[in-house]
Amino acid sequence: MKIETLNAVAEILGNGYKCYVNATTEEVFSAENIDVETRKNKDYQEFVPLEGSVTFGIMKDYVSSVDNFEHQSELMEALSYEQPFLTFKRKVYALHIADSWIAYRNQQIVNLLENNAN
Repeated sequence: MKIETLNAVAEILGNGYKCYVNATTEEVFSAENIDVETRKNKDYQEFVPLEGSVTFGIMKDYVSSVDNFEHQSELMEALSYEQPFLTFKRKVYALHIADSWIAYRNQQIVNLLENNAN
């Protein structure tokens, strides 16, 4: 798959949604934008969101990559709360580093997709 296709898939998966890719055109559809009959067509490949443990691992790796120690500490603390995914998401937005986090997450998902394709 082309990198543009992988990036589009990563963005949808990163937001927790299922998506489908047309094998011929590499057009990407979120589950809500494609009918059930088309989804079942053999020309479409289904991609499901990552398991929680994989996403949590990506979050932990991101925290390690943050240069600002104060931000890093706040993110580590967010991961220790009862609802780490929601708390982490709120924290990256509060710290104004959501763009950095989303770019990192999407790149990690692309890497996983590429590794699974090989």
